[in-house]
Amino acid sequence: MMLFLTALAGVVSVAHADDFSAFLLEQRVSGVLRADYFRSSRILDGRADMLGATAQIKALPSLGENIDGKLELRIANPAIGKGAGTGSRLLEAYATVHFDKADLRLGKQIVAWGRADGINPTDNLTPRDLTVALPFEEDQRFGATAIKFDAYLSPNHTLTVFMTPFFKPAKIPLPTASRSIREITPARTLANSELGLKLDKVGEGFDWSASYFHGFSLLPDLRFLGGNAAGPVLESYYDRINVLGADFARNFGRYGLRGELAYVDTRDKAGTDPGVKNPYLFWIVGIDRTFFENLNVNIQFFQRRVRRHHAAEEIAEPVQRGIALQNAILDGQRDRISNGISFRVGDKWFNDTLEAEIFAVVNATRHDGFIRPLLTYAFSDHWKGTVGAEIYRGAADTQFGSLKPKRGMFAELRYGF
Repeated sequence: MMLFLTALAGVVSVAHADDFSAFLLEQRVSGVLRADYFRSSRILDGRADMLGATAQIKALPSLGENIDGKLELRIANPAIGKGAGTGSRLLEAYATVHFDKADLRLGKQIVAWGRADGINPTDNLTPRDLTVALPFEEDQRFGATAIKFDAYLSPNHTLTVFMTPFFKPAKIPLPTASRSIREITPARTLANSELGLKLDKVGEGFDWSASYFHGFSLLPDLRFLGGNAAGPVLESYYDRINVLGADFARNFGRYGLRGELAYVDTRDKAGTDPGVKNPYLFWIVGIDRTFFENLNVNIQFFQRRVRRHHAAEEIAEPVQRGIALQNAILDGQRDRISNGISFRVGDKWFNDTLEAEIFAVVNATRHDGFIRPLLTYAFSDHWKGTVGAEIYRGAADTQFGSLKPKRGMFAELRYGF
């Protein structure tokens, strides 16, 4: 927030248009204005045929000889005229102090871990908003207030320390009827601080990292507190987890091989509490190949192995059984072993002005899946248009099948400056 006030004070102090342009250039200010159409709501509230608008601005100011920063703010209304309010979100606001062999970053920041394509078992530090209208990673991610210290041990090796007492959970779509669920988030205390450690190696043809995370799950679980005249009383909460992770990437000419794995330890080591995730191993490995000039094909195989697995259907009490089933769907723990495949193919034409991509994920164990086709055209250096769709398949008690209400097409016209 201090960065925001500093930048705002600088804007106010600029008196003339020429000075203002020079200020924007000096602070590396950029932004986008976007008009969007969405066939269906991403928060499962039944709304359809929505028109939205978004304004986003980013500044990369220099705050001193060895200090720079980033400020990024988004203002959006996803459903103009259909009851949605205009909201704002500060995505990132941090300062980075550069030393000879280290960087120290303070403030609200996005920290993404993992080298796999689109599915990252080690990406546990900062959240995503899965209710935003456009299904792109850059739209979903937002920062958490944290300290990140990068020590450059050699030209190829970096040790990263991440710490925050300000836990921020992911936002997930829930049916309108579930909004009475009470959300409990961890208290913002030093005792609840999250810690991430990572040793990363890049260069010499082989990239890899090993990591450890001690913190809270970004995704909630539900538990049953009792009942009243209105029905069951539910609570969503975020449990402690410990994660050991690793990833790698290696290129062989036009072929690329990459993989990632994480072992997630939870409180429910015996697997007997339906309101707590079981410990599990989650890994993914894939290969990609570039054909001709721009045609890229990527295929990955992933697997989740749940320890001490107990099927939710075996619980006799109906309310507890329903809650356990919902948790298992959300956590991907319906089965002791579940397998899946992801696939991405993309190409470019006409001097890279026209891009097409298809991304798909299939859970082979439960036979549910997701496909997202995209087509993007750059009309000029500033104007770009995108059309696409999200298509979900599967039974209602599967991960992707439960998201069928938010399937549909979307379109965007974007102006960047």
